[in-house]
Amino acid sequence: MPDRGDHFRDIQAELDRLRGSLVELRKLLSSRRDSAFPNPVTALESSNRQLNSIKTLVRLLKTDATAAQARLDRAEQETWHYKVRRADATARLKSRETLLEQIQCSAAWRVVKPIWKLFNRSRKSQPDANGIAADLAFALDLPKEWKTSREILLIKGWCFSRSGKAIAGVRAKIGRKGRLGHYGLERPDVVRTNRDWPAARRCGFTIEIPVPRGSSTVRLELIEQGSDWQPFFEHELQGERDTSGEIDTRKRGNIGIIEEIPRLRPLSANKAFELLEPLLEEHARQAPPGTPLFSVLTPTFDTRPEWLAEAALSLLNQTFADWEWCIADDGSPNRETKKLLEKLSRVSPRVRVEFAANAGISAATNQALDLARGDYVCFLDHDDLLEPSALESVADKMREGCDVVYSDEDKLDHASGALIEPFFKPDWSPEYFRGAMYVGHFLCVRRELAVKTRFDSAFDGVQDFEFVLRASETGAAIAHIPKILYHWRKTAGSIAEKSDAKPGIDALQQRAVNAHLARVRLPAQAEPAGLPHRLRIKPAKRDTFPRVSIIIPTKDAPEVLGRCLKSILEKTSYPDFEIIAIDNETTDADALRLLKEYPVRRIEFPNPFNFSRANNRGAAAATGDFLLFLNNDTEIVSEDWIQHLVYYAEQPDVGAVGALLVYEDRTVQHAGVALGMRGTADHIMRDFPIGVDGYAGSLVCAREVSALTAACLMIRKSLFCELGGFSEHFFTAYQDVDLCLRLRDRDLRIIYTPQAVVLHHEWTSRKTYYDMVDRTLLLDRWEDVIERGDPYYNPNLDLERGDYSPRTDE
Repeated sequence: MPDRGDHFRDIQAELDRLRGSLVELRKLLSSRRDSAFPNPVTALESSNRQLNSIKTLVRLLKTDATAAQARLDRAEQETWHYKVRRADATARLKSRETLLEQIQCSAAWRVVKPIWKLFNRSRKSQPDANGIAADLAFALDLPKEWKTSREILLIKGWCFSRSGKAIAGVRAKIGRKGRLGHYGLERPDVVRTNRDWPAARRCGFTIEIPVPRGSSTVRLELIEQGSDWQPFFEHELQGERDTSGEIDTRKRGNIGIIEEIPRLRPLSANKAFELLEPLLEEHARQAPPGTPLFSVLTPTFDTRPEWLAEAALSLLNQTFADWEWCIADDGSPNRETKKLLEKLSRVSPRVRVEFAANAGISAATNQALDLARGDYVCFLDHDDLLEPSALESVADKMREGCDVVYSDEDKLDHASGALIEPFFKPDWSPEYFRGAMYVGHFLCVRRELAVKTRFDSAFDGVQDFEFVLRASETGAAIAHIPKILYHWRKTAGSIAEKSDAKPGIDALQQRAVNAHLARVRLPAQAEPAGLPHRLRIKPAKRDTFPRVSIIIPTKDAPEVLGRCLKSILEKTSYPDFEIIAIDNETTDADALRLLKEYPVRRIEFPNPFNFSRANNRGAAAATGDFLLFLNNDTEIVSEDWIQHLVYYAEQPDVGAVGALLVYEDRTVQHAGVALGMRGTADHIMRDFPIGVDGYAGSLVCAREVSALTAACLMIRKSLFCELGGFSEHFFTAYQDVDLCLRLRDRDLRIIYTPQAVVLHHEWTSRKTYYDMVDRTLLLDRWEDVIERGDPYYNPNLDLERGDYSPRTDE
């Protein structure tokens, strides 16, 4: 940027020239008859040009001044931002180092954990509230009201220390969730009334926090460099959902429904109708006028009257009344079924019934779809039940712009009436869905999309699974509600009771996935995975093979390195790869000999060792299209491991792909990384035996995960370089998690595949030292993302255990 002094000097020179022109003009006007003077028009034009030049310089100077001020403001804001981040990180590091020391000093940690936790809570030093109040000057401008229907609340105010202590930042906390504010904003209004306090000039702050439903407490805290967070203000916040335009559907008690999960004894059609008639009539009076928001679709066939009545009661028991029920009977020969449906068809305009000849469940569902008038259609089997909040929960989710919504579910034991076998699903995971029909029941779809997609009778038995496959190909926004909203009846002879109850389901599932792979032009075939309703994806044979660069950091340890190199070269069937060894000053003679004997390109990497920098050095030297980062304490198990990794890594919407890593006893060491474990991230399903299903196919099916270990990770070289490689601020840990989160920031998928199997002798290279700086850096960069939870590990599961066991609140 040009120096401001240069512009001032230019302006001064232009003014001097202008003065000279004006003197000439004055002489010209006083001696117009003298032809020796220049033409007055010429002199005026010259003066005008000089004036324009001055104006240009003035504008340039103003522009520079404005830009400089903007940079100064940004720099000051960034200074405050980094100051509070640094203070926060310092406080957390200090707290966690203390905690780590306590844990390491406790020989009976697992036995006395509850007592220790109670003791630790009681011994935490509480800030001197009176001291803070006396020293701190603060006020809030916003909010004016602490009762809101908005999703985001803006808190605006100011605070400074009268004693001159430097406040690094402020944050707002609701429960355990915290949001950092922007501190250090100029407040000239505060300066005018606090002229004796220099800190008042930049004491303003703003904080935006998400508003939870119901009553909660907002706590404002401040932090000084080198100290802990200290609260200085608390207020109750009331979050209310905007219900304008909706009726109060929570008054369902007025229509006589008490039990949330209805249970009926065997009924005749007449008795079932006597029960339902007044309730359906009352619902029709309460429902909003006009077309409904939801059309609930139910195909029926020889349905027991009490089952259909229970399904109806679960609908009538909803906290959201804006629905209609569209029933299509698939030619039921049972007289009681037909009698009940005929009576229901006349009871309410919100119940619509269609009778047809027997053509299968897909045809019946399509007929029910043709009856639908709602904006969205939801599918309810004739013998299943909805949770009372099901439609309300879906309505909330649909307001976010979703096209397809599914939920968690459990099973209703027909004999006992108990709700059993809860299934807590991940968020939309298209790769996992190709291997396991996990979306299941209670699917809600935008009606236009459902009409366009429809059900295919050729896939009766897996018709809803095949329907979702085709719906996903449209680019539909698919969302998940992590709540049990659907109860699947478990009866004798049903798949709910026994997975292999209906023959031919696996073949239909495989055929549906192969048709899907062909439509989306993925070069692979689905094959049985050896377990019921599980598929594995096998890459198609290829004629060309992009080059893969295998990058292995190493130092000494000849027995480890030799085993790794030998397994790569003897077991790998992929034809085009290179091995790059990043040698961290190896001195062992046997290790040096191995680096010479094997076809390895050796790159010297001097001390001190930095895992990120070593791998970045190898990536820079790689000639392959794909980079495969591999620890030297690994051993290849599956011959086609690289083929499976390349298949995913070359898909444009995939960021990285990792393998199934196992211990010597063939138990799991790595099958993906979940965010939030141990406060940061860790491996799930550790110590599971390989060959088992895991949780609903999570171990045997390829699936999306939040992060992978760099012990075996593949990525396109172009993408890796575009990202700037591994962050070299991480020395020993978490650089792989950071890389995966940066890839996810670009909406790229992270894939775990169990078809690439690698033995990991983890204990060989594991160190007892735990890098708290790397941990703090990860939290500093990604704490907000980590606190939001792992989208592929349901919040109803115990995250700390990492084994998919249900969470139990302490």
